[in-house]
Amino acid sequence: MHHDHHNHTRPADGSRVWRSEDGLHVDVRGLDEPLTTILRTIESGEASSAIIGHFDSQPIMLYPELEERGWTHEAMDAQCGDCEGGFMVRRG
Repeated sequence: MHHDHHNHTRPADGSRVWRSEDGLHVDVRGLDEPLTTILRTIESGEASSAIIGHFDSQPIMLYPELEERGWTHEAMDAQCGDCEGGFMVRRG
């Protein structure tokens, strides 16, 4: 099965949060507390079903927190201009 690459491009204004057809993108690369940023986004209700997080490395410490909240996670191929790869989290 061929998977089309969706447009995950970050807005020209350099925003760390943007939407695509796949969900809400949050670029947490270089932040001091990337996991907290993702959890706050989930808890705010801003993302109804899916978040694509762009991390510096695999966010393994985030996984138990996601599971507690009823969210799942998977690595995905998400290009956002200057970043490659991403981790998608979905509500249960």
